[in-house]
Amino acid sequence: MATFNGGRMVTLFLCVMFALNASFAQEEDAWVTVAVYMVDPIDEEMSQGVVEYIDKWRDPLTWETFERDFTPAREAQLVQVARENEARIQAAEDFLKADMRRRGDGTSSWYPAWIPLALAPTTEDSLFKNILSLEGPQFDAEPRTGERQTLEEFFEADGFEPDGLNSNGSQRFRACIDSRPRCRKDLYAIFDDLVDSHYDSQVNVISFTVRARISERPPEIGEDVTFVGEQNDQGTTKATGEEGAVLPSAEFDYDSIRLLQPAEHDPDEYVIDVSPYWQPAAKPAASAEASSWGRIKATFADE
Repeated sequence: MATFNGGRMVTLFLCVMFALNASFAQEEDAWVTVAVYMVDPIDEEMSQGVVEYIDKWRDPLTWETFERDFTPAREAQLVQVARENEARIQAAEDFLKADMRRRGDGTSSWYPAWIPLALAPTTEDSLFKNILSLEGPQFDAEPRTGERQTLEEFFEADGFEPDGLNSNGSQRFRACIDSRPRCRKDLYAIFDDLVDSHYDSQVNVISFTVRARISERPPEIGEDVTFVGEQNDQGTTKATGEEGAVLPSAEFDYDSIRLLQPAEHDPDEYVIDVSPYWQPAAKPAASAEASSWGRIKATFADE
């Protein structure tokens, strides 16, 4: 006999955000490891082996065995979970490449503007659910005197942080300088969207790391001036042959992308996991779900 509780499958949209872990070692060649945050694009599914096993289990004229029926179905689901994790990594790479193509100037929409992780000491601590409560500067005025601003509050405030007191004793705030390379204020809205997704019980925000760097590379020289090229400081004018401004170009080591918390199947050999898995990717299942949700359990009397 086996018991089955059906899993839910949610189609999720894709959006990416990134963060630097302050403790990551910066190598001599200027590569740094950064964390990547995106809404989970994967629609988790049961493998065909599990579907066939369920059909057989529901047939009163069929007798299932552990070795012949249950174990192969479980192994098929293990492969399915691994395939979905690989798809998540591919989705992160595809997004980075698409973003580079969309901008068209060799830069990334986020790098070198990463999310500051402040006191997060390790890659594992850089999960999205963990960085929200990281603490920054403290407030100096009532009603929050002595309290520290969290990273979540920092982005909710569009990048303004406490910075002492005004002459009248009220709280003073400051924001980054627009001309600085990392000051890209469009990221605040993206981060807020990720926060909203994080608190949505039907959505996972998953976390990756990838190696990245900025290289100073001169733009390609065009034969003729283009309006867009000129606006982007990319090309040259045919009349003068002078190069446009050199832009910092973002580079990524796509082979280094890895999940900080990949989805994992239950290691118990008598359980088949379907969504949500024993360890979902980066975010626990909603608390309203029963612990046995989405599982097929083997309880064969002859085992």
